[in-house]
Amino acid sequence: MAFSPAVASAAPAQRIAAPSFVFARYASASATVLYAGRSFGRAGVVVASVQNPVSLYRELIAGAYTQVSLGQQSVLVALAFADATDGRYVQTYLNPTLKGGPLTFDATIEWYEPLERSATRQLSFNPATLLVRVERRLALGVASTLDVAHGTTPPRRVGPVAEWTAKWGSFRVEVFHRTTGKATEVRTAVLAGF
Repeated sequence: MAFSPAVASAAPAQRIAAPSFVFARYASASATVLYAGRSFGRAGVVVASVQNPVSLYRELIAGAYTQVSLGQQSVLVALAFADATDGRYVQTYLNPTLKGGPLTFDATIEWYEPLERSATRQLSFNPATLLVRVERRLALGVASTLDVAHGTTPPRRVGPVAEWTAKWGSFRVEVFHRTTGKATEVRTAVLAGF
């Protein structure tokens, strides 16, 4: 199918780039995380630390990432190695961001593939969020998490979320109702891109 020059120039361009970023999240009843990504053009390197003071679980993570964008839609993809309390893993991350009008859907999807017998295969959606922009910088919505691991009952959380955006990035507050452990969890997150 051929496109006319007018249609082709109006179509959004596909971009492959790896923006540098810092992401930090504090959680009152689960893991606190810190990720830092450094761009080298189309790809970047990422290092991270995950700490859960309640369960004493921890992860140290290192890997590579890139981001594919088409207009306002994007998917960040990363492949990493994790040294965790319960073993070593290869991790795959998918982070889609889909926008349409005032609505934005984003998710962080992690697949943990064990490298040793003590480790457990896992799939995590942490979080999946649907936001509605109510003002130029403020969006409100709902967030949910689901963590699936072999031999366990999947813990789920759901609750309201508010996100404030600025030129440097965003600040987010999530309040989750939990099906396990403490009934309520508050999480705050900062994402800065450069």
